[in-house]
Amino acid sequence: MCRVTGKRAGRPRHADIGRAGTGGRAQILDAAAELFSEQGYGAATTRQIADAVGVRQASIYYHFSNKQEILAELLAGTVRPSLEYSRWLTPTGEPALVQLYALTRFDVTLLSGGQWNIGALYTMPELRAAEFAPFREERALLRRAYGDRVAAAAAEGAITVEDESVATSLAFALAESVIAMRAEGSPSHPDLPDLIAAGVLRILGCPERSIAKVRSRAVEALVRAPGDESSSAVS
Repeated sequence: MCRVTGKRAGRPRHADIGRAGTGGRAQILDAAAELFSEQGYGAATTRQIADAVGVRQASIYYHFSNKQEILAELLAGTVRPSLEYSRWLTPTGEPALVQLYALTRFDVTLLSGGQWNIGALYTMPELRAAEFAPFREERALLRRAYGDRVAAAAAEGAITVEDESVATSLAFALAESVIAMRAEGSPSHPDLPDLIAAGVLRILGCPERSIAKVRSRAVEALVRAPGDESSSAVS
């Protein structure tokens, strides 16, 4: 049962060729993302990152204390924008399913839009270290944001689920499935964020006619998202 109510890549040159520029923070992060993605976090060194950017190794430490801090920032970039968007959605007054669709669409766009598939590093045992506790906490908060919408939709009578925790896990896993798709080299689909967001509603029991209404309202919410960066990420 489901109803809607409420108010209205091309590859860059390989890292060993180097990157022109001053060796700024963004260049370091891009070079590190490529190295971590292509040869593995453990194998990559700060010297290799420096060589890829075209600066001395000491220049890396002007921006980052160590390799762990570089990875932590890259990981934060895969969850923090979605978490912030979730917080923006909360007071909009949109129905829970509309917010869930919008959040999923934004999240999938973020995970599928970067040059490098940083999400593929989520399962590394190194992420259990204390340095990555903030990332683990933010990812847990993002999962909770999905769960809050599932619970609210059930309370609104828009869906019926037997176990909210299981439903949340399925929704969150489906959103993050784009990470595995990228890792497997699956062809990119321009409508992937909408396809996955609709899939989330389907596993919650929404019929197709209701999904179309939810999507329409969600797109309106996305257009109203604050800031050029958030809006462009989902348009």
